[in-house]
Amino acid sequence: MLAVRGIYDGKTVRITDKITEKKKYKVIVTFIEEIRQYDDDLRDFSSQTKGLDFWEDSGENIYQVR
Repeated sequence: MLAVRGIYDGKTVRITDKITEKKKYKVIVTFIEEIRQYDDDLRDFSSQTKGLDFWEDSGENIYQVR
């Protein structure tokens, strides 16, 4: 079983996690909680493909010893 996060905007489901699996799967979509009106901007930003890629960049980590 593989679990990934996503957002349903009332029309479509967008997967926000990176998926590296190449096989075909049956899926079940579970609605966890409603997104409040003021949360939309932050969640839309984080769901963009490259929205949070800076977390993977070691240059962005100010506490990393070089």
